[in-house]
Amino acid sequence: MNAAPFTWTVAEQFGWMARRHPRSTALVDEAGEQSYEQLFRRVEALAGHLGAVVGSGRVGIYVSNRREWAETFLAGQLAGIGVVPVNERYQGQEIRHIIEDAGIELLVSDRAAHRGDVLAELRGDVDVLPVGPDYERALDGSATAARRPPNVESSVLYTSGTTALPKGVRLTQANQALGTWLGPSILLGLTAADTVLITTPLAHRVGQVRLLGGILTGCRTVLCADARPGTFVDAVRRYRATVTGMVPTIARDIAMSGTVGDRLASLRVFSVTGEAMSAELRETVARMLPDTDLWTFFASTETGLATALPPSEFIRRPTSSGRSLPGVEIAVLGPTGAAEPVGEGQILVRSGPPGSFAVGGGYIGHAAGAAFVDADGWFHTGDIGRIDEDGWLAVTGRSKDMILSGGFNIAAQEVEGVLRRHPAVRDAAVTGEPDERFGERVVAWIVTEPAYGPGITADELRDFTASQVASFKKPRVVHFVTDLPRTATGKVAKWRLSGTGSPS
Repeated sequence: MNAAPFTWTVAEQFGWMARRHPRSTALVDEAGEQSYEQLFRRVEALAGHLGAVVGSGRVGIYVSNRREWAETFLAGQLAGIGVVPVNERYQGQEIRHIIEDAGIELLVSDRAAHRGDVLAELRGDVDVLPVGPDYERALDGSATAARRPPNVESSVLYTSGTTALPKGVRLTQANQALGTWLGPSILLGLTAADTVLITTPLAHRVGQVRLLGGILTGCRTVLCADARPGTFVDAVRRYRATVTGMVPTIARDIAMSGTVGDRLASLRVFSVTGEAMSAELRETVARMLPDTDLWTFFASTETGLATALPPSEFIRRPTSSGRSLPGVEIAVLGPTGAAEPVGEGQILVRSGPPGSFAVGGGYIGHAAGAAFVDADGWFHTGDIGRIDEDGWLAVTGRSKDMILSGGFNIAAQEVEGVLRRHPAVRDAAVTGEPDERFGERVVAWIVTEPAYGPGITADELRDFTASQVASFKKPRVVHFVTDLPRTATGKVAKWRLSGTGSPS
């Protein structure tokens, strides 16, 4: 299949929307409201600053869900500079890798939301523009730069793979076009009458789909940095939100909180995606939102939206993630190594040449040499699924050494590398196990170093891990074992680990 590439850009559509709805509310956060005209003026000023201070590199965004995140992202589009969102929960080691790998020259950071020592450690590696007085001075209009040609690259998103280092996925303007129009505009039917509430981290591809889907269709878009049930419910009621979405873990917390009542009655559309969702949870969400259209999707950082399950099938097909979207093909890797339209195996996604439609434009940095798609143009997702004769996809597992917890991909090898750096750890293996709330939880299997005098506790290992990487990657369960089972080639036989050792 050869899908025709889009020529649309974020900058063009944003400018058009600002001219069409200058006085309508574009963004809302804790600082108040911004009209489309106000937002465009600030973005244009910041674009001038970025064009003056960023050379051939990229700009990073290490900011929570607030207006400065949206302004920086859009300013990069106007300036023709690729932007690199950084998960706000990442720590110094993770951020430093992304800065070096992506060639980030300037990092916009929300100091109020991040530990000061993390930023202090980074100042020798990259210029930091902190949100606050320095950021506002950058918008004073004194910095002007010639507008660069439209940039085919829109952003670079980092996703955990099966190696210790996250890989940067290059998204093009065509990728953003499809994410904005096919999802929010066509499927969900967003219009200027809608209010979109975003609690999803904006560093995720789905967060950007929701942000651009709101701003570029004329909606009022509300940014919320707190997804706790009470805060979410209050935000829906306060802003009369009509469209929102989240991962199943958060949806479960909200449904079980007992604080909902009729306070979500304004919601017209509610999407749940990011990890597997049980039939029981679907029924619970449906009872919570009886008059709301419920959607779920199969998507990833590399593929974007691949399938959609409409409201009419949300309960009727409790294991399904939907059928492929227009312009997107799905298949499974058959036993002969060929793509099969029906059957069970690793899920494959194809959507024209990489970067032309839904599937991203490829890897950058250290992973640039890795094959992004196979010889036939299929992206191998690493997820295992089943496609029936009518094209309905059910995701049944993952083939990658990956743990999906609370909507976050966690590479087991990355956590293992951190644990092995502790002087009390001789060897470590990391696996996942089912968790009622998060879908999966991180489990560590530890062989201790006898020569380490003080010994080590599970809590100390958790604290050590959280000091090195994002806290959601720390092991929730720790098993101390005398040895790790291995295959004939010396690899850890992780399938033999369950049931051994004593948990802590």
